[in-house]
Amino acid sequence: MIGRGEPHNRSKFLALINHPLIKEHKPRLVVGGMGAWELVGEDVPVDHVFLGEGEGDFPKICRSIINGDEVPKVIRGTAVAGGNIPVNRGPTIAGIVEVGRGCWRGCSFCSPSMRTLRYRPLDKILDDVTVNLKAGQRDIVLHSEDVFTYGSSGAKLDGEKVKKLFREVKRLGPRTVDISHVSLATVYHNQDLLREVSKIVGIGRDQKYMSAWVGIETGSCRILQMHMPRKAAPENPENWLEIVRDCYRLFGEESWLPVASLVLGLPGETADDVLQTIELVESLKDYTGLLMPLFFSSMSETRLGGTTSFGKDRAFPEHWELVGLCLEYNLRHLKALHRFYSERMTAGPGVHAVHKGITLIADVAMNKYLKRMKRGEPPN
Repeated sequence: MIGRGEPHNRSKFLALINHPLIKEHKPRLVVGGMGAWELVGEDVPVDHVFLGEGEGDFPKICRSIINGDEVPKVIRGTAVAGGNIPVNRGPTIAGIVEVGRGCWRGCSFCSPSMRTLRYRPLDKILDDVTVNLKAGQRDIVLHSEDVFTYGSSGAKLDGEKVKKLFREVKRLGPRTVDISHVSLATVYHNQDLLREVSKIVGIGRDQKYMSAWVGIETGSCRILQMHMPRKAAPENPENWLEIVRDCYRLFGEESWLPVASLVLGLPGETADDVLQTIELVESLKDYTGLLMPLFFSSMSETRLGGTTSFGKDRAFPEHWELVGLCLEYNLRHLKALHRFYSERMTAGPGVHAVHKGITLIADVAMNKYLKRMKRGEPPN
């Protein structure tokens, strides 16, 4: 957004697939994983794009390629049962351990909501935790689209299974336990469960805080009804603002740090919808966390896959004001976040000093962009 060239991950990916050794040996390039959809229709030198889950179909695709069989450019893998998701052979980045896949809420812009909901058996989850701990990983992140629905059949929660999951993981002795994602509506309707999980992992005793990615997405109940009608369930979309604010109050009380996404430019969004999101963000400014404003991307495997992605050339002044407000929020809480996140870092004092320096530099360097955007102007 600030005109400093293409994203880092894109430039590194292109450098990788254009590496001299690849040019020399000319292997067949197959790209898969959560971001593979971005390559569909892109002019990049890859032979195949594998979409979806790979545990069932990908080995057969590899055999077909090796045998010289005809294989289409875009391949779609089918879902596997939770019990067939294998235990990792080695440790994972950040100690991430998958507990389930899929989501029943069905948001129109989100690919996980298009997958069948299923969960892994507890013994396989614990095996994955053990693999990480034996390899020297000290922190564990339990991952699914909504970890608090572990073992449930969707909207009907099984709190005992969730608490058992955390107790058994904690028993294995990680330094900290976090979760990747949790639904705000799930938290809102199960606040005692969050308090119980906080006790089980030992917030304030064994670790300073817990962290989770949450999807606020919008402060407009109209947009919620249009694109995410089940996001507030079993409440009605009209109660969304109350759900968000009450969850943030609970997060503050229980020392949880929410990393929240906002989706800008969903089809049909008006300046008034953005103003409602601005008002919601303003009401959360005293709660420590991170706010991540994201431009809507049309993902091929979603209900909005055929629509046009949102770019800065289509942004309202209110969009820039919202992005500036989120940046201001993040800079305001940056020092506190570093203090909390340092618990997860294994680096020495020198690296921590560098991080503090970067925090100060970011505060100064981003200020000029922040001021422009809060006036409703593009960053440059």
